[in-house]
Amino acid sequence: MVNASYENFETTFEDGVLRAEIHSTSKMNALNETMSEELLDLAVCLHDESVRCFVLTGSDGVFCAGGDVTTFASEDAPGEMRKGASLLHDAIVQLHQTEVPVIAGVNGAAVGAGFSLGIFGDFVLASDASYFQFGYPGIGATGDGASTYFLPRVAGLRQAKRITLLNERVGPEEAVDLGLATETVADDEFDERLREVAARVAEGPTVALGRTQQLLTESTSRGIEAQLAAETDKIAETAKTEDFREGVRAFGEGRTPEFEGR
Repeated sequence: MVNASYENFETTFEDGVLRAEIHSTSKMNALNETMSEELLDLAVCLHDESVRCFVLTGSDGVFCAGGDVTTFASEDAPGEMRKGASLLHDAIVQLHQTEVPVIAGVNGAAVGAGFSLGIFGDFVLASDASYFQFGYPGIGATGDGASTYFLPRVAGLRQAKRITLLNERVGPEEAVDLGLATETVADDEFDERLREVAARVAEGPTVALGRTQQLLTESTSRGIEAQLAAETDKIAETAKTEDFREGVRAFGEGRTPEFEGR
C-alpha cells in the first residue's frame, strides 16, 4: 500500500511523488532488519501505477550511517550478516527493476549501507552538509547493498578501488566530481531543491523515464548487440503507453504534452 505506515520511515504521497524519509529506530538512521523489510515493502509499492517518482532521504542531518553494528556481535554473526544482506538485496533488486525514477536525497552522513543507498539513485542530490564514506573496512567487512556494483559504474574502477581502500570521507563537491552524486546544494536549500526535482520528474512520462534509466544502468553489463536488442524491446513496449500516444498527439498539435505516467 502506497499510504502504509512504517516504524523506520515517514512517508508522504503527493502529486505522484512517494517520499520516504528515514527515521530509523536505530541510532544515526542505521539500517536494521525491520528497516530492510520496510524498504522492500516500499520498493514493491512502486509497481502501483499512481507512483511517478520515488524519493529516499534522511532526517535530522543524517542520511543513513550503515548497518546497526551493535547487532553484529552475536556468535552467529555470519548467519546474521547473510540474512541482513539478503533482506537488503531483495529491496535493492526491486528498486532496480522498478520503472519509476528513483531520487536519493543525501542530507547527511551516507556510510556503509547508507553509502550503497546514497549512490543508487537515478538522480542523487547531496546537501553541502553531507558526506559519503564506504565504511565497511572500518569493521573489517566487505561491501553490500550493491555498492560494489554501482560504485565502479558511477566512479570508474580506479576511483572505486581508491574509495574502498582508503575509506576516506568524500565531501559533496568531490562526490559530484566522481559521479557519486548528481548535484550538490546548500543545506538550507536542500529540501526545496529535492521537491523541485521530484516534481519535475513526476510530471514526465514515468514509464519511458524509468525504462530509460534501466537501459542506461544495464548498458555497462552488455555488448552493443544486446543493448540494441534491449532498446528495440523497450521502445516498442513503451509505444503502447498512453503517455507515448499523448506525446505524439501533442507534437502534432504543437502543444506541451500532459503526461499521466501511464
